Amino acid sequence: MTILFDKKLTLNEDSTTFIENYINYVRTINPEDLYEGKKDKNILKNKFIFRIHQLANLDSAIVSLNILDKKINVLARIPGFETVVIGSYPLNSHLKKIMSQEVYPTIKITGGRYKKVVPTDFDKDIIKNGFEPYGIILQLHQVENVVYKSRKIDVIYKYVFKSERSLVNVSKILMLCFALFGLALGLGFMFLGFFMTGLMVIVAFFGVNSYTLILSDTYKPKQELNQTQTN
Repeated sequence: MTILFDKKLTLNEDSTTFIENYINYVRTINPEDLYEGKKDKNILKNKFIFRIHQLANLDSAIVSLNILDKKINVLARIPGFETVVIGSYPLNSHLKKIMSQEVYPTIKITGGRYKKVVPTDFDKDIIKNGFEPYGIILQLHQVENVVYKSRKIDVIYKYVFKSERSLVNVSKILMLCFALFGLALGLGFMFLGFFMTGLMVIVAFFGVNSYTLILSDTYKPKQELNQTQTN
């Protein structure tokens, strides 16, 4: 996932309300996302945590962009709430070039409520609550050509396996190799004096794969099955 743009927005009067509504929404659907699911005692036990914010991301928000002459307005919506403009960014030449490509937006949060580990005079750590001004970061991600990669894999698959029967044959060969490997390995363990270990290996590798091979002989590909039914 390539990030082409990663900048802080200029917030407006609706931004704080949006963030507070989002926090309340997260509290109802998954409270473990707040403070990374850690209670005060967990934060104190982890000596590598000195400050942890209440919220780390805004993944559940539905984000869209409104491109104007001189700026881009960023709109966001929480399920159950109306769409609001949460901030903007100047539309410069660099951003115009990025927007000419296939991109999709996400937003991140900075600041807000946090818990901080503070040492006391009695050589004991305590938790103090604090607050920093909210910030929202807009990220524009390049759209990956997943369809093209899927088609390429599909072409390779069809080239290697000409038919369903060829796939079954390759699977049988692999199962036969595993069965013989398991038999040889199990006998080796038995020869070294580990009888039960060798027996378990033989059952797990040789027994299971042999049984699967026997069952596979009764399998008929769809094409052959259709031809049999037609005749």
